[in-house]
Amino acid sequence: MTEFSQSELNERLRRVFENAGYRRYKMSKFEEYDLYADNKDFLASKSVITFTDLDGRLMALKPDVTLSIVKNFREGGDEKVYYHENVYRGFETGFKEISQAGLECIGEVDEYCVCEVLSLAAKSLMTISESCELDISHLGILCELFDKAGLSREGKAAALRLMGEKNRGELSALLKSESKDSALSGLILELSGHDDKAGEAAKFLRKALVGAVSEDSLELFCDTCEFLSEKFGDSVRVDFSTVGDLNYYSGIIFKGFVSGVPSSVLSGGQYNGLMRKMKKSAKAIGFALYLDLLEPLFNGGESYDADILLTYKTGDSLRSVYNAAEKLAAGGKSVCVMKQNPRDMRFKEIYSLSDGGEAVREG
Repeated sequence: MTEFSQSELNERLRRVFENAGYRRYKMSKFEEYDLYADNKDFLASKSVITFTDLDGRLMALKPDVTLSIVKNFREGGDEKVYYHENVYRGFETGFKEISQAGLECIGEVDEYCVCEVLSLAAKSLMTISESCELDISHLGILCELFDKAGLSREGKAAALRLMGEKNRGELSALLKSESKDSALSGLILELSGHDDKAGEAAKFLRKALVGAVSEDSLELFCDTCEFLSEKFGDSVRVDFSTVGDLNYYSGIIFKGFVSGVPSSVLSGGQYNGLMRKMKKSAKAIGFALYLDLLEPLFNGGESYDADILLTYKTGDSLRSVYNAAEKLAAGGKSVCVMKQNPRDMRFKEIYSLSDGGEAVREG
Protein backbone atom coordinates (compact mmCIF):
# COMPACT_ATOMS: atom_id res chain seq x y z
CA MET A 1 0.00 0.00 0.00
CA THR A 2 1.31 3.45 -0.89
CA GLU A 3 1.56 6.25 1.65
CA PHE A 4 -0.21 8.72 -0.62
CA SER A 5 -3.40 9.02 -2.63
CA GLN A 6 -4.08 8.83 -6.36
CA SER A 7 -4.35 12.63 -6.53
CA GLU A 8 -0.99 12.99 -4.79
CA LEU A 9 0.58 10.57 -7.25
CA ASN A 10 -0.77 12.60 -10.16
CA GLU A 11 0.81 15.72 -8.68
CA ARG A 12 4.15 13.98 -8.09
CA LEU A 13 4.23 12.68 -11.66
CA ARG A 14 3.43 16.16 -12.96
CA ARG A 15 6.44 17.52 -11.09
CA VAL A 16 8.70 14.73 -12.42
CA PHE A 17 7.72 15.58 -16.01
CA GLU A 18 7.70 19.37 -15.72
CA ASN A 19 11.02 19.46 -13.85
CA ALA A 20 12.54 17.86 -16.96
CA GLY A 21 11.06 20.60 -19.18
CA TYR A 22 8.11 18.65 -20.61
CA ARG A 23 4.96 20.68 -21.21
CA ARG A 24 1.38 19.48 -20.75
CA TYR A 25 -0.39 18.20 -23.87
CA LYS A 26 -4.18 18.29 -23.86
CA MET A 27 -6.44 16.79 -26.49
CA SER A 28 -10.10 16.34 -27.32
CA LYS A 29 -11.96 13.16 -26.39
CA PHE A 30 -12.60 12.60 -30.11
CA GLU A 31 -10.48 11.96 -33.19
CA GLU A 32 -11.39 10.93 -36.73
CA TYR A 33 -11.68 7.14 -36.82
CA ASP A 34 -9.30 6.81 -39.79
CA LEU A 35 -6.35 7.68 -37.52
CA TYR A 36 -6.99 4.55 -35.45
CA ALA A 37 -8.18 2.32 -38.30
CA ASP A 38 -4.87 2.92 -40.13
CA ASN A 39 -2.81 2.07 -37.05
CA LYS A 40 -4.75 -0.69 -35.29
CA ASP A 41 -1.66 -2.81 -34.71
CA PHE A 42 -0.21 0.00 -32.61
CA LEU A 43 -3.22 0.06 -30.28
CA ALA A 44 -3.37 -1.91 -27.04
CA SER A 45 -7.01 -2.72 -27.85
CA LYS A 46 -8.38 -3.13 -31.38
CA SER A 47 -11.96 -2.26 -30.30
CA VAL A 48 -12.81 1.42 -30.79
CA ILE A 49 -16.02 3.26 -29.93
CA THR A 50 -17.21 5.14 -33.03
CA PHE A 51 -20.02 7.54 -33.92
CA THR A 52 -20.99 9.75 -36.87
CA ASP A 53 -20.42 13.49 -36.35
CA LEU A 54 -22.98 16.10 -37.43
CA ASP A 55 -20.97 16.74 -40.60
CA GLY A 56 -20.97 13.04 -41.53
CA ARG A 57 -17.41 12.21 -40.43
CA LEU A 58 -16.84 8.92 -38.62
CA MET A 59 -15.36 9.84 -35.23
CA ALA A 60 -13.95 7.79 -32.36
CA LEU A 61 -13.55 8.14 -28.61
CA LYS A 62 -9.78 8.19 -28.30
CA PRO A 63 -8.23 4.80 -27.41
CA ASP A 64 -4.69 6.22 -27.51
CA VAL A 65 -2.82 9.51 -26.99
CA THR A 66 0.48 8.92 -28.82
CA LEU A 67 -1.16 8.72 -32.26
CA SER A 68 -2.75 12.15 -31.77
CA ILE A 69 0.54 13.69 -30.64
CA VAL A 70 2.36 12.28 -33.69
CA LYS A 71 -0.42 13.37 -36.03
CA ASN A 72 -0.18 16.98 -34.78
CA PHE A 73 3.62 17.11 -34.65
CA ARG A 74 5.08 19.79 -36.94
CA GLU A 75 8.21 18.82 -38.83
CA GLY A 76 11.39 20.82 -38.33
CA GLY A 77 11.25 21.14 -34.55
CA ASP A 78 11.59 19.19 -31.34
CA GLU A 79 8.73 18.40 -29.02
CA LYS A 80 8.78 17.24 -25.41
CA VAL A 81 5.28 16.80 -24.00
CA TYR A 82 3.58 14.89 -21.21
CA TYR A 83 -0.08 14.08 -20.78
CA HIS A 84 -2.66 12.86 -18.30
CA GLU A 85 -5.71 11.74 -20.25
CA ASN A 86 -8.55 9.25 -20.17
CA VAL A 87 -8.67 6.77 -23.04
CA TYR A 88 -11.46 4.39 -24.04
CA ARG A 89 -10.71 0.76 -24.83
CA GLY A 90 -12.63 -2.44 -25.46
CA PHE A 91 -12.15 -5.60 -23.41
CA GLU A 92 -13.91 -8.98 -23.25
CA THR A 93 -16.21 -7.58 -20.56
CA GLY A 94 -16.97 -4.37 -22.48
CA PHE A 95 -15.52 -0.89 -22.92
CA LYS A 96 -13.67 0.90 -20.14
CA GLU A 97 -12.51 4.45 -19.47
CA ILE A 98 -8.84 4.26 -18.46
CA SER A 99 -6.67 6.90 -16.83
CA GLN A 100 -3.25 7.13 -18.45
CA ALA A 101 -0.20 9.36 -18.02
CA GLY A 102 2.93 9.47 -20.12
CA LEU A 103 5.27 11.51 -22.25
CA GLU A 104 6.68 11.74 -25.76
CA CYS A 105 9.99 13.10 -27.05
CA ILE A 106 9.90 13.77 -30.81
CA GLY A 107 12.44 15.36 -33.16
CA GLU A 108 16.22 14.95 -33.23
CA VAL A 109 16.17 12.12 -30.70
CA ASP A 110 19.80 11.38 -29.74
CA GLU A 111 21.47 9.32 -27.01
CA TYR A 112 20.72 11.99 -24.39
CA CYS A 113 17.01 12.04 -25.25
CA VAL A 114 16.81 8.25 -25.02
CA CYS A 115 18.52 8.21 -21.61
CA GLU A 116 16.35 11.11 -20.43
CA VAL A 117 13.10 9.31 -21.30
CA LEU A 118 14.31 6.05 -19.73
CA SER A 119 15.34 7.99 -16.61
CA LEU A 120 11.92 9.61 -16.40
CA ALA A 121 10.31 6.19 -16.76
CA ALA A 122 12.43 4.89 -13.86
CA LYS A 123 11.66 7.98 -11.76
CA SER A 124 7.94 7.56 -12.48
CA LEU A 125 8.06 3.97 -11.22
CA MET A 126 10.02 5.02 -8.13
CA THR A 127 7.45 7.71 -7.47
CA ILE A 128 4.88 4.91 -7.18
CA SER A 129 6.99 2.45 -5.19
CA GLU A 130 10.61 1.89 -4.19
CA SER A 131 10.01 -1.75 -5.07
CA CYS A 132 9.99 -1.41 -8.86
CA GLU A 133 11.78 -2.61 -11.97
CA LEU A 134 12.36 -1.23 -15.46
CA ASP A 135 13.10 -3.92 -18.07
CA ILE A 136 14.74 -2.86 -21.33
CA SER A 137 15.76 -4.54 -24.57
CA HIS A 138 16.75 -3.49 -28.09
CA LEU A 139 14.71 -4.47 -31.15
CA GLY A 140 17.33 -3.09 -33.54
CA ILE A 141 19.95 -5.49 -32.19
CA LEU A 142 17.53 -8.42 -32.38
CA CYS A 143 16.61 -7.54 -35.97
CA GLU A 144 20.26 -7.43 -37.01
CA LEU A 145 20.70 -10.93 -35.60
CA PHE A 146 17.49 -12.14 -37.30
CA ASP A 147 18.63 -10.71 -40.64
CA LYS A 148 22.09 -12.29 -40.44
CA ALA A 149 20.53 -15.61 -39.41
CA GLY A 150 18.36 -15.47 -42.55
CA LEU A 151 14.94 -15.37 -40.89
CA SER A 152 11.98 -14.47 -43.11
CA ARG A 153 9.69 -11.55 -42.28
CA GLU A 154 7.18 -14.02 -40.83
CA GLY A 155 9.99 -15.78 -39.00
CA LYS A 156 11.11 -12.55 -37.34
CA ALA A 157 7.58 -11.79 -36.13
CA ALA A 158 7.23 -15.35 -34.81
CA ALA A 159 10.64 -15.21 -33.10
CA LEU A 160 9.71 -11.98 -31.31
CA ARG A 161 6.39 -13.44 -30.20
CA LEU A 162 8.08 -16.54 -28.81
CA MET A 163 10.73 -14.43 -27.05
CA GLY A 164 7.96 -12.36 -25.47
CA GLU A 165 6.29 -15.57 -24.29
CA LYS A 166 9.66 -16.91 -23.01
CA ASN A 167 8.96 -20.01 -25.08
CA ARG A 168 12.51 -21.17 -25.75
CA GLY A 169 11.43 -24.62 -26.92
CA GLU A 170 9.40 -23.38 -29.88
CA LEU A 171 11.92 -20.61 -30.54
CA SER A 172 14.66 -23.22 -30.84
CA ALA A 173 12.54 -25.22 -33.30
CA LEU A 174 11.81 -22.09 -35.36
CA LEU A 175 15.50 -21.17 -35.56
CA LYS A 176 16.45 -24.70 -36.64
CA SER A 177 13.90 -24.58 -39.47
CA GLU A 178 14.67 -21.04 -40.70
CA SER A 179 18.19 -20.05 -39.70
CA LYS A 180 21.19 -20.46 -42.02
CA ASP A 181 23.69 -19.98 -39.18
CA SER A 182 23.70 -22.31 -36.16
CA ALA A 183 26.05 -20.03 -34.20
CA LEU A 184 23.72 -17.04 -34.59
CA SER A 185 20.74 -19.25 -33.72
CA GLY A 186 22.50 -20.22 -30.51
CA LEU A 187 23.20 -16.55 -29.73
CA ILE A 188 19.56 -15.57 -30.32
CA LEU A 189 18.43 -18.42 -28.09
CA GLU A 190 20.90 -17.33 -25.40
CA LEU A 191 19.63 -13.74 -25.55
CA SER A 192 16.02 -14.94 -25.26
CA GLY A 193 16.79 -16.27 -21.80
CA HIS A 194 19.03 -13.40 -20.72
CA ASP A 195 17.71 -11.34 -17.81
CA ASP A 196 20.28 -9.45 -15.76
CA LYS A 197 21.04 -6.16 -14.05
CA ALA A 198 21.76 -3.45 -16.62
CA GLY A 199 25.41 -2.98 -15.69
CA GLU A 200 26.17 -6.70 -15.76
CA ALA A 201 24.21 -7.13 -18.99
CA ALA A 202 26.36 -4.49 -20.71
CA LYS A 203 29.51 -6.51 -19.90
CA PHE A 204 27.90 -9.69 -21.24
CA LEU A 205 26.61 -8.06 -24.45
CA ARG A 206 29.96 -6.45 -25.32
CA LYS A 207 31.54 -9.91 -25.32
CA ALA A 208 28.66 -11.93 -26.75
CA LEU A 209 27.66 -9.60 -29.60
CA VAL A 210 31.02 -8.25 -30.80
CA GLY A 211 31.14 -8.73 -34.57
CA ALA A 212 27.56 -10.03 -34.67
CA VAL A 213 25.85 -6.61 -34.77
CA SER A 214 26.93 -3.10 -35.72
CA GLU A 215 29.44 -1.62 -33.30
CA ASP A 216 27.53 1.68 -33.03
CA SER A 217 24.25 0.03 -32.02
CA LEU A 218 25.99 -2.22 -29.52
CA GLU A 219 28.02 0.57 -27.91
CA LEU A 220 25.05 2.95 -27.67
CA PHE A 221 22.91 0.31 -26.00
CA CYS A 222 25.66 -0.76 -23.60
CA ASP A 223 26.45 2.88 -22.72
CA THR A 224 22.75 3.42 -22.00
CA CYS A 225 22.65 0.32 -19.81
CA GLU A 226 25.70 1.47 -17.85
CA PHE A 227 24.28 4.99 -17.43
CA LEU A 228 20.99 3.63 -16.08
CA SER A 229 22.85 1.25 -13.79
CA GLU A 230 24.84 4.15 -12.35
CA LYS A 231 21.71 6.23 -11.75
CA PHE A 232 19.17 3.61 -10.66
CA GLY A 233 21.16 0.55 -9.61
CA ASP A 234 19.46 -2.83 -9.67
CA SER A 235 16.05 -1.31 -10.52
CA VAL A 236 16.95 -1.45 -14.23
CA ARG A 237 17.44 -4.81 -15.96
CA VAL A 238 18.03 -6.01 -19.51
CA ASP A 239 15.44 -8.59 -20.52
CA PHE A 240 15.14 -9.55 -24.19
CA SER A 241 11.66 -10.97 -23.65
CA THR A 242 10.58 -7.31 -23.71
CA VAL A 243 9.49 -6.99 -27.34
CA GLY A 244 7.14 -5.07 -29.65
CA ASP A 245 5.76 -4.85 -33.19
CA LEU A 246 8.55 -4.31 -35.74
CA ASN A 247 6.20 -2.25 -37.92
CA TYR A 248 6.15 0.47 -35.28
CA TYR A 249 9.00 0.08 -32.83
CA SER A 250 12.76 0.26 -33.34
CA GLY A 251 15.74 0.53 -31.03
CA ILE A 252 15.16 0.44 -27.29
CA ILE A 253 11.87 -0.85 -25.91
CA PHE A 254 10.95 -1.12 -22.22
CA LYS A 255 8.35 -2.09 -19.62
CA GLY A 256 7.92 -1.11 -15.97
CA PHE A 257 6.71 -3.09 -12.98
CA VAL A 258 5.88 -2.27 -9.34
CA SER A 259 5.41 -4.62 -6.42
CA GLY A 260 1.78 -5.50 -5.81
CA VAL A 261 0.67 -5.36 -9.47
CA PRO A 262 1.00 -8.61 -11.46
CA SER A 263 1.35 -7.02 -14.92
CA SER A 264 3.46 -4.22 -16.37
CA VAL A 265 2.19 -0.75 -15.42
CA LEU A 266 4.41 1.16 -17.86
CA SER A 267 5.43 0.49 -21.45
CA GLY A 268 7.33 2.44 -24.05
CA GLY A 269 10.05 2.55 -26.62
CA GLN A 270 11.45 4.15 -29.74
CA TYR A 271 8.71 4.19 -32.38
CA ASN A 272 10.45 5.49 -35.49
CA GLY A 273 8.46 2.96 -37.54
CA LEU A 274 5.21 4.64 -36.53
CA MET A 275 6.69 8.03 -37.49
CA ARG A 276 7.55 6.73 -40.99
CA LYS A 277 4.12 5.17 -41.34
CA MET A 278 2.52 8.53 -40.52
CA LYS A 279 4.87 10.21 -43.03
CA LYS A 280 6.96 12.03 -40.41
CA SER A 281 10.74 12.21 -40.79
CA ALA A 282 11.49 12.85 -37.10
CA LYS A 283 12.46 10.22 -34.55
CA ALA A 284 10.47 9.53 -31.39
CA ILE A 285 10.52 7.80 -28.01
CA GLY A 286 7.98 7.80 -25.22
CA PHE A 287 6.06 5.77 -22.66
CA ALA A 288 2.62 5.36 -21.14
CA LEU A 289 1.83 4.71 -17.47
CA TYR A 290 -1.45 2.85 -16.86
CA LEU A 291 -2.84 4.51 -13.75
CA ASP A 292 -5.93 2.29 -13.54
CA LEU A 293 -3.70 -0.72 -12.83
CA LEU A 294 -2.36 1.06 -9.73
CA GLU A 295 -5.70 1.33 -7.93
CA PRO A 296 -5.07 -1.74 -5.68
CA LEU A 297 -1.97 0.00 -4.28
CA PHE A 298 -3.89 2.94 -2.86
CA ASN A 299 -5.51 2.74 0.58
CA GLY A 300 -5.08 -1.03 0.64
CA GLY A 301 -7.36 -1.36 -2.38
CA GLU A 302 -10.17 0.63 -0.74
CA SER A 303 -11.92 3.31 -2.75
CA TYR A 304 -12.35 6.81 -1.30
CA ASP A 305 -14.38 9.69 -2.70
CA ALA A 306 -11.88 12.21 -1.31
CA ASP A 307 -8.83 12.18 0.92
CA ILE A 308 -10.39 14.40 3.60
CA LEU A 309 -13.87 15.36 4.79
CA LEU A 310 -14.13 18.66 6.69
CA THR A 311 -17.42 19.24 8.53
CA TYR A 312 -18.64 22.58 9.86
CA LYS A 313 -21.64 23.93 11.79
CA THR A 314 -24.27 26.56 11.11
CA GLY A 315 -22.84 29.84 12.28
CA ASP A 316 -19.19 28.99 11.56
CA SER A 317 -17.34 31.80 9.84
CA LEU A 318 -17.16 31.50 6.04
CA ARG A 319 -13.50 32.53 6.13
CA SER A 320 -12.67 30.03 8.88
CA VAL A 321 -14.18 27.14 6.90
CA TYR A 322 -12.52 28.23 3.67
CA ASN A 323 -9.09 28.77 5.26
CA ALA A 324 -9.23 25.44 7.11
CA ALA A 325 -10.07 23.61 3.87
CA GLU A 326 -7.20 25.32 2.04
CA LYS A 327 -4.78 24.37 4.78
CA LEU A 328 -5.85 20.71 4.66
CA ALA A 329 -5.55 20.69 0.86
CA ALA A 330 -1.90 21.80 0.99
CA GLY A 331 0.27 19.13 -0.60
CA GLY A 332 -2.28 18.02 -3.14
CA LYS A 333 -4.88 16.29 -0.95
CA SER A 334 -8.52 16.38 -2.02
CA VAL A 335 -10.87 17.96 0.55
CA CYS A 336 -14.66 17.70 0.60
CA VAL A 337 -16.43 20.31 2.80
CA MET A 338 -19.90 19.46 4.14
CA LYS A 339 -22.07 20.12 7.18
CA GLN A 340 -22.24 16.44 8.05
CA ASN A 341 -20.69 13.12 7.08
CA PRO A 342 -22.67 11.74 4.12
CA ARG A 343 -23.64 8.08 4.41
CA ASP A 344 -22.84 7.18 0.80
CA MET A 345 -19.30 8.63 0.66
CA ARG A 346 -15.95 7.41 1.98
CA PHE A 347 -12.98 9.46 3.19
CA LYS A 348 -9.48 8.60 4.31
CA GLU A 349 -9.53 11.22 7.08
CA ILE A 350 -12.33 13.20 8.73
CA TYR A 351 -11.93 16.62 10.35
CA SER A 352 -14.37 18.98 12.05
CA LEU A 353 -14.07 22.72 12.52
CA SER A 354 -13.48 23.75 16.14
CA ASP A 355 -14.98 26.84 17.74
CA GLY A 356 -11.60 28.48 17.31
CA GLY A 357 -11.70 27.93 13.52
CA GLU A 358 -9.12 25.10 13.45
CA ALA A 359 -9.57 21.74 11.69
CA VAL A 360 -9.50 18.91 14.29
CA ARG A 361 -9.06 15.33 13.19
CA GLU A 362 -11.68 12.85 14.42
CA GLY A 363 -11.03 9.28 15.54
